[in-house]
Amino acid sequence: MRELLTKLPKPERLLACAATQLDGLLLASIAERIKQSQQDPIAPRNISLQELQGIYAIGDGVTFLLRSKCDAALTESWQRLMNGGYLMEAVGQAHGVMTLTGKGLEAADAVRFEEITMRQSLTREMLHPDLRGSVYDSFAAGHYDTAVMDAFKLVEDAVRNAASLPASLVGVSLMRQAYDPKKGPLRDPSLPPGERDRMPDLFAGAIGVFKNPLSHRKVGKSDPAPVIEELMLASRLLRFVRP
Repeated sequence: MRELLTKLPKPERLLACAATQLDGLLLASIAERIKQSQQDPIAPRNISLQELQGIYAIGDGVTFLLRSKCDAALTESWQRLMNGGYLMEAVGQAHGVMTLTGKGLEAADAVRFEEITMRQSLTREMLHPDLRGSVYDSFAAGHYDTAVMDAFKLVEDAVRNAASLPASLVGVSLMRQAYDPKKGPLRDPSLPPGERDRMPDLFAGAIGVFKNPLSHRKVGKSDPAPVIEELMLASRLLRFVRP
């Protein structure tokens, strides 16, 4: 499918997509085909699952196994779109020839290719293991406030558990007590005094700036670039607690 290949020219990029990202790109590609057919009567308008199989030619680094993985990922994406009511059989066409429903067209209009491309720059493996599950899934789906909030909650929980401090101690106060340079349970005596003194500032500042506002109001993050940086910060803080 040419429309999808222009967005994902390499199989590695396709396989790096989270499910929601791949679904969005496939939706947008089908919508692009429909729009082109309105301008060119002989251009294909509909699509079948068969067209999504083997879109990457074997050779030049593309192995049979790699292509098979792409075929499987696209088949799963196709099935999700079917189950979600985004695809329907095209009227007057053979069985299995599909087009977008009204719901599918509306969803495709909301897909922002540049934003999805930016999201792809952050992979699960780049994050601390604690953030590779629901936090990464929220980020990949574009739920940025949720991703950042949950990431720093996990930092807070990790610090509290590692320091054996009570559940009633939260936020900035928790960080300063846990990393108090003189008596904090998580202080690192091997660090030079200047660095040891700044550890509570690092943790307290991160929680105060990135978690606390989301605890009290809807921030409405819409740009994935700073969100990636915030998640990477949460990841680095977790590596201090749980390397």
